[in-house]
Amino acid sequence: MKNTDLPIYEIEGALRAALRSFRRLIVQAPAGSGKSTQVPQMLLDGAMAGAGRIVVLQPRRLAARLLAKRVAEERGAPLGGEVGYQVRFEDFSCAQTRIQFVTEGILLRRMLSNPGLDGVAAVLFDEFHERHAYGDVSLAMALRLQETRRQDLLIGVMSATLDPGPVARYLDPCAVLSSAGRMHAVEMRYLDAPGDPRRAPPVWEQAADACERLLCAGEEGDGLVFMPGAYEIDRTVQALRARPGIGSRAIFPLHGGLSPKSQDAAVARSNRRKI
Repeated sequence: MKNTDLPIYEIEGALRAALRSFRRLIVQAPAGSGKSTQVPQMLLDGAMAGAGRIVVLQPRRLAARLLAKRVAEERGAPLGGEVGYQVRFEDFSCAQTRIQFVTEGILLRRMLSNPGLDGVAAVLFDEFHERHAYGDVSLAMALRLQETRRQDLLIGVMSATLDPGPVARYLDPCAVLSSAGRMHAVEMRYLDAPGDPRRAPPVWEQAADACERLLCAGEEGDGLVFMPGAYEIDRTVQALRARPGIGSRAIFPLHGGLSPKSQDAAVARSNRRKI
């Protein structure tokens, strides 16, 4: 599939026109629509950023790194060149970087040390529905900067689930665009509640049991298990590997505390079915 086949390209023309008119934009698009990877490229390829840098705010380090890696691959460039990222203790970018994914603390510290955001043409606040204090303060500072010294600065807020009304009123005047995306059928199944919650198995054991049942029932495809933290993830990996019904499936942990090599291994293409 080509990048231009992604649903977000339905609003590409309207997005550029809105930014030219208002300099502020809210994009509401579901997960998988391509907003996180494609909107920064739309701005760069559409000459919307001039010679400046497009900074994309991400709430999590893992997302910032993986998104930067993906966009760099799409553009056929090495990570840290035209496309890079900066998170705590890691800076894969250079003076020539045009699209840079950063975490919230990095952006706020940059605004404090460089109040005019010299060299930055656009700031995109991705996954804004997560609403962290750093993101809120950074948006307020960017808006104040645009209204005073940097009328040329582009500001974009992007989210899959955000109610755009309050943010639109705060940024007024601004444009609000929506991309419908593609819906996929979702079937929900719930476990029976245990009689005595105190005697229920640990959550990682319950997750491993559920995976084993699904695989033994002939379910196709890969598996994705969400856990609240690195400790629970590691215990789930151990529990899965101990289940005979899991068979030859490749099992990977994925969280922000892993090395880049381990993170890449979890999301890389594989000939084996993965969990």
